[in-house]
Amino acid sequence: MKLHMLIWLPGLLLVVFAAGCAPSIRARTPQPVITAIRTETLTPTPVFTPSAALTNTPTPIPTLPVEQARAKLLELLANNGGCRLPCLWGITPGKSTYQEAQAILAPLQGISNSTGFRTEGGSITPRYTAGDLILFTNASFNIDPLSDNQIVSYLTFDAKESQDLSDGYLPVYDSKTFGERLSPYMLPGILSELGRPASVTLHTYGKQITGSGGFEIVILYPEQGIFVHYTTQMETVEINVRGCPANAQVELNLYPSGNTEAFAKSLSEINWGAFVLPEPINDSHWKPIEKATAMSVEQFYETFRQPTDKCIETPVKGWYVPEPAAEK
Repeated sequence: MKLHMLIWLPGLLLVVFAAGCAPSIRARTPQPVITAIRTETLTPTPVFTPSAALTNTPTPIPTLPVEQARAKLLELLANNGGCRLPCLWGITPGKSTYQEAQAILAPLQGISNSTGFRTEGGSITPRYTAGDLILFTNASFNIDPLSDNQIVSYLTFDAKESQDLSDGYLPVYDSKTFGERLSPYMLPGILSELGRPASVTLHTYGKQITGSGGFEIVILYPEQGIFVHYTTQMETVEINVRGCPANAQVELNLYPSGNTEAFAKSLSEINWGAFVLPEPINDSHWKPIEKATAMSVEQFYETFRQPTDKCIETPVKGWYVPEPAAEK
């Protein structure tokens, strides 16, 4: 649980966040997720106004009322804030400042169950509820520690939809509304906007797993500074494993464009570096699409740059088979 504490000092307001607000990035060998744990009831984050006696204190950013925040979130998702990746919602890595990024994200605090703005960056987790479906999103930014102007060094964004059950959340991979609301970040939107990717890499298992997910796609645009990671439900079909990206969960890591060496170094720092090595990663966990299927990167691009229900199939043979769960 995130703990927020306010400490008042003469002329200064310090906000301390406990339990870590920065999003974690998974190591490159993922494990299946069975269920998510229910979090606390969503409570709008209050806006605190400093005392008039304090001087040189930044003006707090107002929080939008809940319904306005919900509408704003859908607007940002629908058009990516009117900018092109690697810009996210109007925040551009390598150009935008801390203050500019905070001004865009902070108004959504009323629909976020976790918000943190600190020296090294900020994050927010706005959600949108429609019936028993909840759209979970997370947007965060980090600040270049060597920058005198507090310039954003990179951004992360992820989104998934889950069904709200009595004892937790069940990931959903066949929601029509998810694909519509996240269209700029779904596979057709990415491919049609950015063109043919430099590489496409797949992950799955050689045996049907228990639980959700299990089929992953990573596509890279090193020159643009864009890393895209999709997760969808795996399905074994005779001797093949199938994954359909139409409504896959999505994760983006966004870096300044025009510097492929810095892009590769940045991915190495978050355990995705093997995807930008001179020789693409090719083992029992991750395989280039050319090795895993009969499809080339060009064929992948031509197949999925327009909305489609087509799926990707790869032979079961050669993929990692997880060990059976230990008996209790």
